Amino acid sequence: MSETQYSKELIKKAVETISKAKAVSATQNFEKNENKKTFSDAKSGKIDTIEFKKAVHSLFEADEYLYKYAPNHDLDEEKAKEFSKLLFDAQKHINNVLGGFGFDFETVALDGQALYIVSNKKVLKSLKDINPDLNIISTEGVLEIEDMKVVNPKIPEKALLGIEKKCKITKEQISKVISNISPSKVVVLVKDGDIADELIYKRAKELYNAEKLNADEIL
Repeated sequence: MSETQYSKELIKKAVETISKAKAVSATQNFEKNENKKTFSDAKSGKIDTIEFKKAVHSLFEADEYLYKYAPNHDLDEEKAKEFSKLLFDAQKHINNVLGGFGFDFETVALDGQALYIVSNKKVLKSLKDINPDLNIISTEGVLEIEDMKVVNPKIPEKALLGIEKKCKITKEQISKVISNISPSKVVVLVKDGDIADELIYKRAKELYNAEKLNADEIL
């Protein structure tokens, strides 16, 4: 076979390969469109009024950015994150409402055998609303006295004595629960930008080999 014929064969094979790739891509896109849900796929159900109101509230907060940063609506990185978070929150709550009408969305799965550590009772209640059988401990503060000084550098020394005792009791409580239930893992819920949450996770990782879970993804 001459060099010219060989080149023609290579070009022919290349064209055939591209054609096959396009055919596969077209089939995949068709399948994706076939699986795509629309409003016409809704089933009978009940409106989750709490989730709906949360979605509306997030959108109202996001709407304020239209007036604050008019007429150009340019946002720096920090403001862009704040604005985007509100939209993601609204999207999450809207998806929860749609879930009541037969629509399924990918969510973060919570391990029923794990031990969850949260920083306050409000987060604990939110988790219990998702699954009342979860194992959860609320620290109501940091796990080490040194971390309290990071969270609040101006805290009086006298106040630290009571907090130190509370830290000790909380850690003993966590160790006791771990001993009693032998959880599959220990997970600390951390809200974006929350210094106390980050410090709790840092200590829990050192003490209990804890994992980190973004609270904003599930609450």
